[in-house]
Amino acid sequence: MILVLLVAVLVAGCSGRPSEAPPAPAVAAPDLGDRLAVIHERHLPNIELVTHEGRSVRFYDDLVKGKVVAINFMFATCRAACPASTQHLVEVQKSLGERTGRDVTFLSISLDPEHDTPEVLRGYAEAHGAGPGWYFLTGKRDDIELLRHKLGAYDLDPVVDADRKQHTGLVILGNEPVGRWKAISALSKPVRIRQAIERTILPATEWSSGEAVVNEAPYEENEAGKQLVGPADLSDLPARN
Repeated sequence: MILVLLVAVLVAGCSGRPSEAPPAPAVAAPDLGDRLAVIHERHLPNIELVTHEGRSVRFYDDLVKGKVVAINFMFATCRAACPASTQHLVEVQKSLGERTGRDVTFLSISLDPEHDTPEVLRGYAEAHGAGPGWYFLTGKRDDIELLRHKLGAYDLDPVVDADRKQHTGLVILGNEPVGRWKAISALSKPVRIRQAIERTILPATEWSSGEAVVNEAPYEENEAGKQLVGPADLSDLPARN
């Protein structure tokens, strides 16, 4: 490629005419319907789950299709990241107010389905103050493991991946109708999680940015170096296509 470009420059210089780049080939914009179908087929299996209210549902048909969702994996006996993650999401839910259940649905899926019956999950939800628009879900282990891997919440190291505590610190955000998927740490400040959810809901032209984002939650000091540490730009979060 470098040699071809060099020859083109030399020829243009000898001819005395300015070089003209060939017109770029027309590239058709990807069809949204096709892209959504691929995301559905590859990443959103229609497994059967049971809510903490005891209702049988299908993951795609009943919980995700046509909705904006915030998905995390947890289990009731977890003493690592789960309590902090759940508390952060409770604060996010409160800050969203009536938008929870209307503009975004929270889905917490148990990685310990043998222990986490609907009754256990109902008690967990009540103990943490989870409100309407938030479903705690259980089901068959194989189905949940399939879903976890389809959503990308896994580690390539099988030893690490076998430790379910490793998969409880992520919130996967999705706007299914427009094919917008991203993720944020569940241990992020609740305000940052809420901002990420709002960016998932709204078109890009309506996103808050710059000072409007940062000033809502001021910079923190790094305890090691006492240097200002800014939050990650939420627009840089990798899309889960």
